[in-house]
Amino acid sequence: MTVKQAYVGMDLDTSGGSVVTAIIAAIEEDNEDVIVEDFHVYKKVKAPGKMVLKRETVEEHLGADFDMDQVHLVMSSAFGFITDWDEEQLTIEWEDA
Repeated sequence: MTVKQAYVGMDLDTSGGSVVTAIIAAIEEDNEDVIVEDFHVYKKVKAPGKMVLKRETVEEHLGADFDMDQVHLVMSSAFGFITDWDEEQLTIEWEDA
């Protein structure tokens, strides 16, 4: 029997430009089976079960310092539970993941 795993993720406002591009690249690098859907004004980024966004990886793609509080400026919504959010990383997952 195959168990379907629900997606978690976030919607990112594309007006965030290079920051949003770096966040998406970091999520794709640090997570498996990431799907990015482009709705022009926002991008839906999702992964099965759990998603981690690491500050260090965002900085590598951005080529500049990144403060995890900047995520508030570009993330219009999230789906799943935010189980960890500090200066190093953000984790979104379902409780039983």
